[in-house]
Amino acid sequence: MSEDLIISNEAKDALLSCELFTDVTEEQIREVAALVEEIDLAPGEVLLRAGDPAQYLFVVIKGRGVAQLEMDRGLLSLGLIGPHDTAGWAALIQGQIYPASVRALTAMRVARLEAEALSVLMGLNRTVGYKVQKRLSTVFYRQYQAALETFRKTG
Repeated sequence: MSEDLIISNEAKDALLSCELFTDVTEEQIREVAALVEEIDLAPGEVLLRAGDPAQYLFVVIKGRGVAQLEMDRGLLSLGLIGPHDTAGWAALIQGQIYPASVRALTAMRVARLEAEALSVLMGLNRTVGYKVQKRLSTVFYRQYQAALETFRKTG
């Protein structure tokens, strides 16, 4: 990969290692990288909030966060996210809201991709679109199953 990317090497590595972009070639990642804005979060800061319009997809570059769902009994942890994980996948499903919140447990650096711009890219480059949507369905299914299992355990 050439040195003309406008993102850090850490962000490039996170994209290349992220499950959502596993099948995307390095050349195609160059197109995705053009959409990335790197942002930093302090411990305790909210990356995304349940109920907010899903406008961004996030790929964790470094640090750890926790996905949480607000319940009548308090917050229910849905799991940890760390380097190369995604958050905010609902942004790739038009008109959605974030189903859960994600809060930084440690200092975090994330790659933020505006969902509308990513959707345009996926429409223009159908190969990228197909690969990302295929992986998205896998991520969605696994997270759905994990959430069901969490609910079963907590009754």
